[in-house]
Amino acid sequence: MLVALDEKNELIYAHSLKEVTKITSHYYCPNCKDSVFLKKGSLKVAHFSHFNQTNCSSFSEGETREHLEGKQLLYEWFTKQGLVCQLEAYLPDLNQRPDVLVWINRTDAVAIEFQCSSLPLKRMIERTIGYKSKGYDVFWIVGKQFKLDDKISAFQRLFIYSNDKIKSSFFFLDVIKKTLYSYSNIQQQNATQKIVYDKCLVKLDKFTLVDVPVLIKKLSAKKRGKESDILAKSNELMQSHHYLNQGRMYQTPELILFQKYIYCRGDSLISLPKEVYLKVTNQMMIKTLPHFWKYILLKWLSKKTIDSVITLKQLDEQINEMIDNREIIFYEMPLISLKEQKKPLYSYIRLLIKVAILEEKNSEQWILKRKPYYYKNEQEKLTSFSKELSLLK
Repeated sequence: MLVALDEKNELIYAHSLKEVTKITSHYYCPNCKDSVFLKKGSLKVAHFSHFNQTNCSSFSEGETREHLEGKQLLYEWFTKQGLVCQLEAYLPDLNQRPDVLVWINRTDAVAIEFQCSSLPLKRMIERTIGYKSKGYDVFWIVGKQFKLDDKISAFQRLFIYSNDKIKSSFFFLDVIKKTLYSYSNIQQQNATQKIVYDKCLVKLDKFTLVDVPVLIKKLSAKKRGKESDILAKSNELMQSHHYLNQGRMYQTPELILFQKYIYCRGDSLISLPKEVYLKVTNQMMIKTLPHFWKYILLKWLSKKTIDSVITLKQLDEQINEMIDNREIIFYEMPLISLKEQKKPLYSYIRLLIKVAILEEKNSEQWILKRKPYYYKNEQEKLTSFSKELSLLK
């Protein structure tokens, strides 16, 4: 812990204790009130520790150097910006201590958690829900063990944010370089399951908290200006097709389930229409095989007559029915609302407009203009996929 109580019951920060007379004073754990002592050495930043093995519910012994230095670094970054913040502030209603509690303004406080070690999924969700239930925003930042590469784990997904201001963002703090890394606009490929993202470096000695969303937005705009959506190229269809065939060959559980479902409806992996393979923004929030839920939506649309009107209300009802029937399952992502997680399905509707399945009547109504084509054989399908998909450019 970086904070303790002194004999006057006042909070003392470990990094501020430099004089020997102060170091030899008596200090107490802010939570359990047991005696603690100051550790000052070359391997870890100054911190307090319990004298004996403890059952203290707020502080665990053996904090890593990275964790201690990281929350100290964040605390100093916020205070230098003139923000009111507190290290390891105790929240009695929750019996929790965020690493840093920072007030963005006079009324809004944000709990900052710097996660450097594995945490049970249930515990992370409980802590997040707990903060939100008491009106605190919560902001999770991970340590080097969990920084993103080209694949993403179920644990890493827990720390992804997505709302109207930031799109699919993930934050990693490099304590040694004193740099906050933002991975935004995270997208996952249909076929390889690899992820791509915009990576932004925020040097803590050069930028402030206010600068972070501005830097992310500038980087995203620059990326869009330089390249087309690399995941929407025509070879994505071919790769996605091979991905399904490979799953069939190795009999992966999700492919077995999908095959059984489509066979019962008179279809096969070969007959699937190309619209099932289209990449959708933020589909990484959905655990269900992408082809699966797209197939179900297409079948629902195909039951309607040409030129019939589909309303937003009807679409919402269909999506909720799919959720209830577990035909679409979302990943556990406590920092993202269900409304946000549903957005890929509405993005898919916009894609169907691009490929002329639907025509937009207004923002809440669409007209069915044609039904998806189901292929007769694999050669016909591969020939179709090899052509340039100009409608997706």
